[in-house]
Amino acid sequence: MMLAPRNVALRVNGLCVSDARVRRGNKLWKLIITDPLLGELAVDDRFTLELLELLHPPGIRLRLPNGGWRRISLKILIALLWSGVVRVDEET
Repeated sequence: MMLAPRNVALRVNGLCVSDARVRRGNKLWKLIITDPLLGELAVDDRFTLELLELLHPPGIRLRLPNGGWRRISLKILIALLWSGVVRVDEET
């Protein structure tokens, strides 16, 4: 039985991103984000990535450390997106 993916919000270098996907590169998987002004960007280890679980209501998130945002490595984020465990959505 497949579980539904968890909706998460994503920040890249402090900016909220609503479109992120995994794409096959030459040898490795890449994280591609889309910015309305810049278009598609490949993210590498120089970027700061943060996730926010959208399962919790906003009132609870505000009481969590850093508003519920957690740093995550690029490698782990790619694995979560590729496996379908999480799906990037807009923060509500």
